[in-house]
Amino acid sequence: MDDPLRLGATELREAYQRRALSPVEVTRAYLERIAARNGHLHAYLEVYAEGALAQARASEQRLASGLPVGLLEGVPLALKDLLHIEGRRTTAGSTVFADRAPSGFTSTVAARLMGAGAVVLGKANLVEFAYGGWGTNQGLRSPVNPWDGAVERCVGGSSSGSGVAVSAGLAAGAIGTDTGGSVRIPSAFCGLTGLKTTQGRVSNFGVDLVSHTLDTVGPMAWTAEDAALLLQAMHGPDPRDPATLAHAPEDFLSRLREPIAGLRISVAPAGVLGAVEPAIAQAVDEAVRVLLSLGCLRRDEAFARIDFVADQAETGVIISSEAYAEHGHLLAGSPPPGDAAARARLLSGGAIAAPRYAAALRERQRRVRDFARVFEHTDLLVLPTLPVTARPLATIDEADLAPSRLTRFVGYHGLSAIALPCGLSPEGLPVSLQLVAPAFHEARLLRAGVAFQSATDFHRARPSTF
Repeated sequence: MDDPLRLGATELREAYQRRALSPVEVTRAYLERIAARNGHLHAYLEVYAEGALAQARASEQRLASGLPVGLLEGVPLALKDLLHIEGRRTTAGSTVFADRAPSGFTSTVAARLMGAGAVVLGKANLVEFAYGGWGTNQGLRSPVNPWDGAVERCVGGSSSGSGVAVSAGLAAGAIGTDTGGSVRIPSAFCGLTGLKTTQGRVSNFGVDLVSHTLDTVGPMAWTAEDAALLLQAMHGPDPRDPATLAHAPEDFLSRLREPIAGLRISVAPAGVLGAVEPAIAQAVDEAVRVLLSLGCLRRDEAFARIDFVADQAETGVIISSEAYAEHGHLLAGSPPPGDAAARARLLSGGAIAAPRYAAALRERQRRVRDFARVFEHTDLLVLPTLPVTARPLATIDEADLAPSRLTRFVGYHGLSAIALPCGLSPEGLPVSLQLVAPAFHEARLLRAGVAFQSATDFHRARPSTF
């Protein structure tokens, strides 16, 4: 048996079913690796060693019983520290909440994952209040990208710890949240598959939100198949989140391996994207050739309707206003030290007048309706997830919006998207492909992701420090 820490959620399930591995031994291996490496990588804010082992023992007993078991039975996961779990503290990545009393309730996502048999290893680090794209957190220490053993590089945010946890072999999968790219950005910087779900697909109950208009919960994993497995376990209607009630549960697993021949793809032209590192542009061009070899049909006219600059600005108005309304009061007076850049972004929302915020919401409604026409002519938009590879932490300019420049439009227009590893830069840093679909078409994205990964091996790459 290969190193179990190199296996994804799907492979672990299969190994458990063959009795080649046990949840207890796998969980112990993860906990040992976390103990050895988390002090440098800062992936976890809190590790639940005793609780994780107890969950693993329960999974082992269920597997041994021969009775039906959960979809994620014995699979060790990391949860972004925005998701409440009863009896556990939730910091939202902030020193303000460092002493917050343990939660008296459990988020729907956490409850569904644990109900499916998942082992929760702990809570993953994040940008303070989940408000930032580079993944830094000066208050609780910035996670470190495991893909470079010589230089400490950024991870991407805001689900930074979730990205490190999987890519460094500290979890088999992770849960993040995405407002303007916060699942896809760290997935891209860390060589992972990350799914941005449509708002209403997964319950936001029990999640500390930064933007109630845009926030979504999504999986981060090695493969699209793993992402589908996690989504299957946690999605569906929840009476405590009315946004979920209009859409019935789907079966994301049964059609994963259907061919994607005939899907129409629109590839973003260089003139629309703006500056993109050459290695990224080359890798995406090659990824497009792979999609065409799988039978996809190229239809590029869709990008005439996309304005990345305007989308970035309008999304910023909504996020800033809602983040300030949610968390601004916590920074009044003399709050404990934290991340100055994240707090400045949050406090800037206080200067946005109510009429400007209301106008931004109205404009978004209009543009969402208008943008829906794009998908009359195409099935998937294809573009890089990021225009840059992971930069050294010491050189990060928090005013630079490069990480979210090509991701924010997805949330703004109410779409779904997936980030897929598609190569390595000359420095050995991950490069990522982004596929974008209409709202509630996660099944299409996952199927395309599985097809792409069946024809490539990029998702099998691991950091040299693994």
